[in-house]
Amino acid sequence: MPTFTANHASTESARNLVHRGVSIMNASGHSRSVVLCIDDQATGLELRKLVLQKTGYRVLTATNARQALKIFRENAVDVVLMEDVVGNTGSSVLLPQMKALKPEVPVAIYSADRAESLEGLRFADMFITKLASIDELLRAVRRLLLKVEPSKAV
Repeated sequence: MPTFTANHASTESARNLVHRGVSIMNASGHSRSVVLCIDDQATGLELRKLVLQKTGYRVLTATNARQALKIFRENAVDVVLMEDVVGNTGSSVLLPQMKALKPEVPVAIYSADRAESLEGLRFADMFITKLASIDELLRAVRRLLLKVEPSKAV
């Protein structure tokens, strides 16, 4: 379970992080980037969704692999944040399918244990520990968005 705590200072700091620097266009050509969060734990998923929405992202959520693939296939997604294991499906199964559909979309795996995620990391662009602070999570999303070249956007 993530150890994020949302307080006013963290939220303000996160807003400043998102709004300064390079302007990023998302996959659909808008400045509000779309993040797909995948996790079978409702509490952590909802918390990440709220944090990302508060800082200006549009957030889509999925609680299982089938739902995640459907959302990913049918929507312009700029970044994927996924728990290493979603239900009975590991990232090593789900990630190759996602990368086959949209190889340009960066994906971060988050887990409490990097060693458990090694197989999925072959396909991921980044690993984020579940112990990351809100600011660290938002910096990671920002770095992933900066990796996307505008000419590769869908």
